Parts: sequence; structure tokens; C-alpha cells
Amino acid sequence: FMAQIDGLQTTIFDPSIANLFFSDNAADAEVTGLEADLIWVSESIEGLTVSAGLSILDTEITKTLTTSKDVVAGDSLAFAPERQANIQARYEWTTDSGLTAHIMPHLAHSASSYSDIIRINRDRIAGWTMMGLTAGVTTDTWGAELYIDNLTDERAELARNYINDRERVSYARPRTMGVRMTYNF
Repeated sequence: FMAQIDGLQTTIFDPSIANLFFSDNAADAEVTGLEADLIWVSESIEGLTVSAGLSILDTEITKTLTTSKDVVAGDSLAFAPERQANIQARYEWTTDSGLTAHIMPHLAHSASSYSDIIRINRDRIAGWTMMGLTAGVTTDTWGAELYIDNLTDERAELARNYINDRERVSYARPRTMGVRMTYNF
């Protein structure tokens, strides 16, 4: 895919204009990329399904529309990692008692990106890789599943920003384990 963005808006804080945040058309940009999804159902291993997704991006500010030097042509867009990918493998089988059981490991990866197109607010968001695992049983009416998210307890940076000249970072939840229960009425 390819997209041309004219008049990309961003939030700006410039006390010489107003002591408030305001939105302004900051730049024109171009995005080219590839997205792919795959679902594979094994013929040789009954109950195995593998699914994956991939995103490859190339983003660039092509023209600045502001009079300041805060936005620079050639910089990449904010929150646009060059690569993201995920994969999961779900294996299902029927137990001796007639329950449908499953186990599903999953893995997700994001390359690094930047937090803003405004240079003074721009910071690198570190890339990350996270894993998880679910296992459970279901019937026609109910289900129970154990899960572990962020299995390796990765301190993944999901977002960064500067508000009132203070850096703020949003992290992924730490390793989280639990039980999910469902009931169909």
C-alpha cells in the first residue's frame, strides 16, 4: 500500500502564540508498506492451526508546513515502527471426557519507533518482543482458560510523550497470570 498525507496535524505547545496546546498542519508525509496475514491449518497434525501477521512500513515527512524548525523533512512518522510481527500456534484436541482442550503459545514483536514528529518532543521508543501462553478446555456451554501474558516479564515501551515538558512513558503490563471463564446462555 501507499498513502500520501497532506496537512498532517499535530499538537503543538508554543507559548509565543498561546499558553495552550493547539493543533496545526505540520507536514506532508508519505507512507509505503506491506501487511500480510497467514492462517495455516495442518493436514498432518489434526487440531493444529498456525496464524501470523507481518507489517513493514517506510514513513517519511516529505514537506514541512510550519515556519519553525521543529518538524524536519526526512524524519519518520511517530508511532510507526518499520517492522511488526506476531505468530501463534493453537493445538486443539478432544479429551477422554469429551472436553475440547487447547494450548496456544504466542509471540509478538515490534521494532523501535519515535514518539512525535516535533523534534523537541521526539524520543525513541524501544523495540520489544513479548510472549504469552494460554491453555484451557471448553464445552458447548462453558469454557475455562489459564493464561500468562508477557511471559518473560518484558518491560516493553508502548508509548512515550512529553506533556508540560515532562517525559512520560507507558509500559506494557508486567507478567500477568489468570483464569478466564465463559458461559454461553
